[in-house]
Amino acid sequence: MTATRLPYEPESVALRYWSARQELAAAARLLNEKLMSTDIPAETATALAALLRENAEILSSLPQVDGLVGMGRIENRGTIDNVMGELVAMAGRSHPCAPELEWTEEANKISGTVIFGQAFEGPPGHTHGGWVAGILDHIMGMTHVRTGHPGMTGGLSVRYLKPTPLNIPIAISAEASELDDRRTEVRAQMQHGDIITATAEAIFVRVDSAKFGFGL
Repeated sequence: MTATRLPYEPESVALRYWSARQELAAAARLLNEKLMSTDIPAETATALAALLRENAEILSSLPQVDGLVGMGRIENRGTIDNVMGELVAMAGRSHPCAPELEWTEEANKISGTVIFGQAFEGPPGHTHGGWVAGILDHIMGMTHVRTGHPGMTGGLSVRYLKPTPLNIPIAISAEASELDDRRTEVRAQMQHGDIITATAEAIFVRVDSAKFGFGL
């Protein structure tokens, strides 16, 4: 089984770059959690908003990137697959709005854990169903890509069996099987302990790799 937490060469520029970006994303996630869990006085909220706008201005003064493919074209950022693992919406390692997700890979299968903090709350004390579906779709898409055929979700069915708790590691897994030369079926589930909280099935339709920038 191959860990994919830091899929870069030791001492490489890409490793240093994305390690720093992951540290920044962790700080942003902590901020998101505190924004949701703190009773913030109006004056403090106004002062913090000004500080955040100052930080946004600092970032705006730096070179801007046009999406995932644009980042993939920058030297020493790794492959487009690396960039997607870092910045893709829903669960990129360096995405500031994503829950904390770790995973390992096998042939046609991915398994890992995700922690949904208070920022992802839907029903009181539990994860919003949209995030449950989103993370399942994400790990299923990753599993499909590992078959060597990037593609798009052609259909997704999610069954919510139990509420998914907040603030504890939730096990996730997905496994792919080919249906024909254009379609792949992926099944996934989410659970804590012996309790399965959600399952999902999806059909992925293969597309030209160049459309995703995988030829970079």
